[in-house]
Amino acid sequence: MKTKYFIGLDVHKEKTTYVVRDRIGNILIEGEAATLYDELYAHLRQYLGPSVIGLEASTSYYALYQQFLEHDYCVKVANTLQIRQLIAKNDRLDARRLSDMLRLGTFPTSYIPGKEIQHLRGLVNIRHSLMEEKVRCNLRIQALLDRNGAVMPSCKAFSKKWKYALMQYMGSGDISAELRYEYDHYIFLEKKNEQVDQEMIGYTKKYWKNEFMLIQSITGFGQVLSCYIIANIYPIERFPSSKKLRRYAGVVPTFHESGNYTSRGRIPKNSSRKLLRWALIEAANAIAKTNTKLGKYYRKKKKQKKNAGIAKVAVASSLVDIIYKVLTTKKPYMG
Repeated sequence: MKTKYFIGLDVHKEKTTYVVRDRIGNILIEGEAATLYDELYAHLRQYLGPSVIGLEASTSYYALYQQFLEHDYCVKVANTLQIRQLIAKNDRLDARRLSDMLRLGTFPTSYIPGKEIQHLRGLVNIRHSLMEEKVRCNLRIQALLDRNGAVMPSCKAFSKKWKYALMQYMGSGDISAELRYEYDHYIFLEKKNEQVDQEMIGYTKKYWKNEFMLIQSITGFGQVLSCYIIANIYPIERFPSSKKLRRYAGVVPTFHESGNYTSRGRIPKNSSRKLLRWALIEAANAIAKTNTKLGKYYRKKKKQKKNAGIAKVAVASSLVDIIYKVLTTKKPYMG
């Protein structure tokens, strides 16, 4: 069926602004409705058949997206990073812009993962949040120990020896209630983190066993980091090249070019998937301590640039190429 109508939806938690255009760009209707499929259907039903619907990605779009798909309507979700921000911006202008981009064929679509990947991403996000809270709790405990004048061993905090000394101090009886509560909170977070790790690893093995094993053939990747990688890049076929994947992961520097002048920038602070970049840098940290080719490459880069951070990002960029090759050829890494 030939597309006759282009429907832009600016979706928010409570309400959605809609705009319908015809093929030559005329606005036929526009207005607002509750962010519910039935409410929107009541306003748009006469246009829905020969139409394409465009949503802007937000925290509230997914339920509507699924319901439109279930009713066999053509629906696309915009990649918000590629949409040019307007000087004048409001919900109606956003909906108009979306409908016009659909009509003109300039709508920048975003990949929407299936339910299995959505669930894995949820587990990865929960696991990462627990880990970050555990680190904050760790720092609060160390600050309380310093404040109370406790003498702790000079080894790494929360290592086996350090925790033994902490338990000895906790058993002395002369400790603040604040320290006891913080330590109880730390133990709770540690147990929850272990539980989520097991669920996340088990779920990944169930649905992506081959990819899970292939990624672990690469130096630096254990079970947990392999889950992070799969959650963020599966299916690998959506990336036409390793260069696209590097850009997506945020491990290549930005640059500006004008005439004969080229200025190389820094690694962008924000990337499409910040946890993907975190996992790659963690793997690079582990590789830096090895005598592998990548380990030697890290030390060479560190010596050249005199900067460990730049060297780790260089290794992370190389890891993206290796991951891409391993997953596209379906052969383990032999380097």
